[in-house]
Amino acid sequence: MSDLVEVLNKPTFDLRTHESKMELAEALLDAPQMRCNVVHRFGPGVYIREASYKAGTLIIGQEHVSDHINMLLKGKINVIDGNGNTVTLEAPHMFVSPAGSKVGYALEDVIWQNIYATNETNVEVLEQTLFKAPPKYHEYLSKQLEDRTIYHEVDRQDYREMIEECGWSAEDIEKVSHYRGDCIPFPYGSYSITQGDSPIQGKGMFATADIAEGTVIAPMRLNGCRTPAGFLVNHSKYPNAEAVLTDNGDMYLVALRDIKGMDGGFNGDEVTISYRHTMRINNLWNGDNKCQQPS
Repeated sequence: MSDLVEVLNKPTFDLRTHESKMELAEALLDAPQMRCNVVHRFGPGVYIREASYKAGTLIIGQEHVSDHINMLLKGKINVIDGNGNTVTLEAPHMFVSPAGSKVGYALEDVIWQNIYATNETNVEVLEQTLFKAPPKYHEYLSKQLEDRTIYHEVDRQDYREMIEECGWSAEDIEKVSHYRGDCIPFPYGSYSITQGDSPIQGKGMFATADIAEGTVIAPMRLNGCRTPAGFLVNHSKYPNAEAVLTDNGDMYLVALRDIKGMDGGFNGDEVTISYRHTMRINNLWNGDNKCQQPS
């Protein structure tokens, strides 16, 4: 397909209506998804959701619940906006988009920013409040979570073995993991992760853009306080990241190998660490292979 006009000419979908856009979005859920790196940028009172699309990508946007600023930083794209208007945009271009959904076809590699006025820094909460996804999307996520859970029994078993090695009780672990008295949001900056439901256990952190080996993903602990990366990252027997301690006691999450970002509208790989390693660098693991008891 070389142009969005070819899509418009298909009789099945009149993409100028919101209902038909959502029908198309649901129909494409089971189709192979294109890679879509999304970086989340935060500053005082502002959230910027920056997405990158390869040329030839058909993009079915979620329904925005309010007007918002859009910036096309790179590339050229055909767009059907929330009012059903069809336009060709070329970077650099900025405009205010009305509430509703958009469909785009990337004629060139594209970098697109949605800009929102908010003090919220939890990406999962932002996704739930800024957008309205088709019901089938949530059903798909639930089924995906159910299907993937069985494949992570090796991680849960290794976690149980770690607890036994430590001599802690499951109640001690739960108490420590759910304590939030020392927790803070991420500081202002750019992040390629979000929290979400984990097939390993509870909530976890997931890549939304490709993360290269050796990349500092996010701070885990700053000035003695834990960020979401410090209390939400799950344990794995084969982790793809690790906690790195600095001389001043701060801690950062660093990729041990390449971590895959989003495919279409679905989060990428879950970011995981070894709790054994994290306990050791925090001096909670004794030389006799036992952990210091939590206070």
